[in-house]
Amino acid sequence: MQLFVATQGAGEGDIYPTIGASGGVFGLLLAFGLTFPTERLMLLFPPVVLQAKWFVLIYGAVELWAGVTGTLAGVAHFAHLGGMLFGYILLLYWRRHPPGYQTLRKR
Repeated sequence: MQLFVATQGAGEGDIYPTIGASGGVFGLLLAFGLTFPTERLMLLFPPVVLQAKWFVLIYGAVELWAGVTGTLAGVAHFAHLGGMLFGYILLLYWRRHPPGYQTLRKR
């Protein structure tokens, strides 16, 4: 996702390899927020309590804002958002087709 966004209207100098697991972590974060939306989370900085759904929504909005404005250069913000997107798609797929369902049906 990061490379796709970087190639849209960007100069050749702005495209660089992206490595890391943060996109997958953001996918897990989104899955947690959707699975346990009312779970309360205590942040360290600032010390506030938020429900998981609001934490995920705010964190995703901050990533989108930082990616669009170019804030915090060197961070693959759209890779994080892509991880959230593909995590959402995978969660929807698993809700319709639970893992291991075919194995249980054959017995």
